[in-house]
Amino acid sequence: MTLGNNSAGLLLALLTALFWGALPLAVKHVLPVMDAVTLVWLRFCVAAVWIWCAPAMRGAQRSAAVPAAASAPAAPSRRRTWLLLAVATAGLGANFVFFNSSVAYLSASACQILAQAGPVLLLLGGVFILREAFLPVQAVGVALLLGGLLLFFNTRLALLWGGDSDFAFGMLLGGSAAVVWATYGLAQKVLLRHLTPTRILRVIYPCCALGLAPLATPADILRVDAVQLICLIFACINTLVAYGSFTKAMSIWHAAKVSAVVATTPLFSLALESLLHSLWPEAYPLDSVGLLSLLGACTVVLGALGIAVGPMLHLPHLPHLPRRRR
Repeated sequence: MTLGNNSAGLLLALLTALFWGALPLAVKHVLPVMDAVTLVWLRFCVAAVWIWCAPAMRGAQRSAAVPAAASAPAAPSRRRTWLLLAVATAGLGANFVFFNSSVAYLSASACQILAQAGPVLLLLGGVFILREAFLPVQAVGVALLLGGLLLFFNTRLALLWGGDSDFAFGMLLGGSAAVVWATYGLAQKVLLRHLTPTRILRVIYPCCALGLAPLATPADILRVDAVQLICLIFACINTLVAYGSFTKAMSIWHAAKVSAVVATTPLFSLALESLLHSLWPEAYPLDSVGLLSLLGACTVVLGALGIAVGPMLHLPHLPHLPRRRR
C-alpha cells in the first residue's frame, strides 16, 4: 500500500467521522422549525435520487456484481429476501427518525455517545442470532463501552429519577435508535451475502422516503431562515458525503484503520459542539462536561474500537475460531 493511499485513506476516514459527528449539530438547528419526520423524509428523498441517478453509482453497481461460486451458500428465497429488505428498511427508517428526534432533547455529543450502544447490540445479535464468533477483545470492548456510557452520563442519570421528562424521553429515543439500527444491521448482514450494498440501498432509500411521505410536512421547508437552510442542506448531503468517503476509504485503506478512525465520531461531536457554543452560545447551549464525562467519552471510543477492530486483528488464537461465512 502506497504512502498516497495511506494519506488519502486517513483523510477520507476523518471526513467520514467529521460529517457524522457534525450531523446532530446541524439537525439541532433545524428542528425548531421542522419536525424530525419531515427532515428525515427529505434526507431519504435526496439519498434515493442520488443512489439511483449518480452515474458513478451505476458504474459501481455493474462492476460490483457478485459472481456465482460453487462454494457460496445457496441464495435465499425471494420471499425471504424481500422480508429481510422490509426489516432493514423499517430499521433504518426508524433509526433516522428516533436519532433525529433525540437531538431535540439531548446534546449532540450525548446523542452520538448513546448511539454507540448500537454496535454492542449488533454484536450481541450476531453472536446469538447469526452464530458469529465472540472474541475476548470484543468482550472487553463491550465492557468498556458500557462503563463509558455510565461515566459520560454520570451527572445526568439522576435526572431520570428526578422527574426530568425531557431528558428521559431523549434517552428513550436515543436508545430506541440504537436498537432499531442493530435490527437493520443484522438484516443487512444476511442480505450482503448475496446482494451488494448499492442494490440494498437502492431499495431501502426510496421505500423509506415513500413510507414517511404521508407523515411529512414539506411546507415546513419554507419556514427555514438562511442559516437553517444551510444546516438543512448539510443534513441532506451528509449521508451521501459520509457514506461515499467511508466506502472509498475502505477500498484503498485497511478496514481496521478506517474503523478505528470512524470510532472517534463522538469526540468530533464533542469538539464541534464546544466550538459552536463558544461562537453562538444562545443557539448551541453546552451541557457541563466534567472530567468523568470526558473520561467516559474516551472510554466509549475505546470500547467501540475494540468491537469494530477486534475481529480484524490477526491475533494468534484467531485461526482456531470458527470462520464467519461470507
